[in-house]
Amino acid sequence: MSDQAVRGIWPPHEAFYIEAMLFCTTTALEAAAEVQAALEFGAQHAPASEEWQDSARTIVNGVQTIALQAAAISRYLWPVRTKEPHLSRAHRLRSGLAVSDDSCLRDRELRNTLEHFDERLDEFCQSLIAGVILPTYVGPLNGEPEVPTHFFRAYYTNIGVFEVLGNRFEMTPFLEEIQGLHARLWACGQSGGRIPPSPPTALSQGA
Repeated sequence: MSDQAVRGIWPPHEAFYIEAMLFCTTTALEAAAEVQAALEFGAQHAPASEEWQDSARTIVNGVQTIALQAAAISRYLWPVRTKEPHLSRAHRLRSGLAVSDDSCLRDRELRNTLEHFDERLDEFCQSLIAGVILPTYVGPLNGEPEVPTHFFRAYYTNIGVFEVLGNRFEMTPFLEEIQGLHARLWACGQSGGRIPPSPPTALSQGA
């Protein structure tokens, strides 16, 4: 057994990390399918109809689920605690699963917004002084409205951007990264629950 394997993840335990991350990627991809179905269903109904409102809620719920799972995956790859054994575990996963340090999954703002959601919600509500407040919006982003408009959650269909508590995130790169990672994790699961060997590189500093 190599020193890198000991410092990273003991080989028999790799299956646990594969299954844990597969839960995240599978949940995200299932949510993406629900979002697509809701978009197609909602397009057949008037925006003010009950059917469209139900679809809009399904869409923002699904997009937020994708974002939550992206943040969960990020913690496996770039842990909050920058000490052992977390750093070497993350290095082993990133290296073996071919995830680069410039991946969008490393986005700290997305992680912080969702990990500290209750605190961010407090701050968001205190900042709302004037204007229109809407809990949910699904539709195109067509420039800034004349009257200040605040969304709790929104999904802008023409640009694929999720807005939550005033922060905007382009979701397509996250979904593409999750799809690729899911395929690699699935292949690992089908190959005896083992992650491919890491190339001989220096241990990075993680998050």
